[in-house]
Amino acid sequence: MLTLTLIAQDNQLSPGQQRFNQILERIDKLKMQLVEVQAMCDTHRPVYHQRLSPLREHHRICVREMIFFLDKRLQRRGLTVQQERTAEIILCNLSMQLIEQGDEEMRVLHDKHSRESLAQKEQAAMMDMRDKMEDMLGEPLDDDESLETAHDVFRAGMERLREVEAAEQEARQQARTRKKKPSAAQLQAKAEQEAAETTLRKVFRQLVSALHPDRACDSDERDRKTVLMSEANAAYDRRDLVALLQIQLGVALTNPATIAKMTEEKITSLTLLLKQQALELEIELHHQRHDARYEFGLKSCENLSEANLNRNLRVRESSLERDLIRMQQDLQQLTDDKYFRRWLKDQKRLSEKPRVDVFDDWRY
Repeated sequence: MLTLTLIAQDNQLSPGQQRFNQILERIDKLKMQLVEVQAMCDTHRPVYHQRLSPLREHHRICVREMIFFLDKRLQRRGLTVQQERTAEIILCNLSMQLIEQGDEEMRVLHDKHSRESLAQKEQAAMMDMRDKMEDMLGEPLDDDESLETAHDVFRAGMERLREVEAAEQEARQQARTRKKKPSAAQLQAKAEQEAAETTLRKVFRQLVSALHPDRACDSDERDRKTVLMSEANAAYDRRDLVALLQIQLGVALTNPATIAKMTEEKITSLTLLLKQQALELEIELHHQRHDARYEFGLKSCENLSEANLNRNLRVRESSLERDLIRMQQDLQQLTDDKYFRRWLKDQKRLSEKPRVDVFDDWRY
């Protein structure tokens, strides 16, 4: 790839030129890190699913078997009212896991044994979320047919909350602006930003003029310019100054020596754009790492590395294997009514402990 790094010809680089090179180096490093994270995830993803998917499918089958067993056992006599209720709670909670995975047959069994149908629970959850959102906003949410679930209401409420906060922030900003005149530093920052925007547009317009397909002398040249123009448009849309300048280098519209000869004011404008681009890349890298940690089950504090991904995969694989062994043992022994009653008693006792979920052993 063509480099934009400024090199001193006779004298040393000015502070502005040095800053330009430093941020350019930072951008190159961030782009490389983005590529590395993507490549790491692409390499790990098939291995992750290859090793966990069979265990998860086996888990799903065992959960279904347990649900059908509980449904059948609840049709027989011999359990106390409390034991029946505990068994129904377990059945309903297990069925919810599979309903979330799209198993509609479980919806029927859930509604058969639940005091509230799934539709009633979803409606109650939606109304509860709506009350919380409206309390937070201090105003009712708009009646919208698309608000069918608690997630829909939460999303709409948070969007409305962001709108309110943005409006309040704008009002505060306008009030401050009316109260006092902008400082010299603020005026300078505004002027530098406007100059940077002008520079970005100028670089793009130079490319538009040079790459217009109608100016090509033959079909091959027209195709080449069409591709480059498409790349330039995409780079301009995402404010990628580095990509625009590299395209300029490629078509000989500029070179590092030309950039180095620019006035300090021009260098400052380019540097400001590079600084903003670096910030956007840092945010993108942060989100990419966050999404990868979530996808592969890493903790938010864990470093995203090949070693940690492999270690976490081994831990999750071992945990699933242990859960499956326990589930299979339970399924074999629950046919014994004495064992089943003891098992229900244990589940009820565990459910009464704070922050302990009676169904943890059946989740993954």
